[in-house]
Amino acid sequence: MRIAIVASDYAPTVGGVQTAVKHIARNLFRRGHSVVILSALPQGNVPATELVDGVMVYRFPWGRRPLWSLPFRVVQTLVGMARTIREFKPDLVYVHFLTINALDVLFLHYIQSFKLIASARGNDIQGIPLRSSLQRWMLTNLFRRANAVLFCSSNVQHDAAPYLQHVSSRAYVGVVGDGFDPEEFKSPCAYENPAPYLLAMGRLVHKKGFDLLIRAFSLIATDFPQFQLLIAGDGEERQALENLIDELELRDRVKLLGFADRATSIALFWGCEFFVLSSRLEPFGIVVAEAMAAHKAVLATRSGGVIDLMQPGVNGLLVEPKVDELANAMRRMLSNRDETRAMGERAAQSIQKYTWSAVTDEFIKVFENVASTNG
Repeated sequence: MRIAIVASDYAPTVGGVQTAVKHIARNLFRRGHSVVILSALPQGNVPATELVDGVMVYRFPWGRRPLWSLPFRVVQTLVGMARTIREFKPDLVYVHFLTINALDVLFLHYIQSFKLIASARGNDIQGIPLRSSLQRWMLTNLFRRANAVLFCSSNVQHDAAPYLQHVSSRAYVGVVGDGFDPEEFKSPCAYENPAPYLLAMGRLVHKKGFDLLIRAFSLIATDFPQFQLLIAGDGEERQALENLIDELELRDRVKLLGFADRATSIALFWGCEFFVLSSRLEPFGIVVAEAMAAHKAVLATRSGGVIDLMQPGVNGLLVEPKVDELANAMRRMLSNRDETRAMGERAAQSIQKYTWSAVTDEFIKVFENVASTNG
């Protein structure tokens, strides 16, 4: 097949979308498919066209300031994307994470003929539409024209119901999640820390619930004085969380590590006692899959897509995103360390169906179905 992937963002910027698109494109290429990526052109010395891992990447200035140049950049982007799609002649166009990239594809679909697959991955359904009427309009019309509509979890699909009312009866609607790279977890190499620790990781924003986690840890800290809580990541709430740590007098027990590169992140997974996801809302939870790949049990909140990954009592525990429930679950897991380690071993087995290779196989099934269907 010839597949054009239109991603909201891509390397060299870093994030979940970029990681997912990289692995999907790489696995498609390894299976013999022809792939191009159309994505945003970030600021800085980044080429507009580049060959990455055998896949040609075309970058367009759809998200760059200044605002006064927006009309010119819209025209430039649409003309460039139309030319790229026309010359590549894809069997289908796959849109990953639905923001301005999807709006451009929607406009092109009115004037060009191509099979269209739209894939929503979380905030494009659960966040942006709450404050943007343009996003709501775009989702409704994009889904109406799409040959297939995919979601990263059943929770995100549920929340997308208002925008699926006019989807074609011939279109496929379903879930294809995210994954992890097992190659990264072949050789255990634990993070060196002076004390045993619980681990949390993610952007320091409200929806990740790190404030809930810190408050919960404060309730059990005196009962388990040998343990620390390490939180890897950065974001807009860092100062507020630092203030909370000082307020609760946990400066020696809770550490905000800041941004962790890939090698450090994987070492942190291998070294922790167990992993905690305290999110108020979590579309999928790649960090949960990665913790399981490192043979760690997971304590997670019932916060969305993570529910699809969890088997409570088997590979971890599920609780409501509340301080007391997080505290009680942490106390249980620390008081029964043999049971917790056993859940970690089972977690490593249960997560194998979420490797990027396996996830790409699911995408290919949908792609082949769409490519072979008339109309």
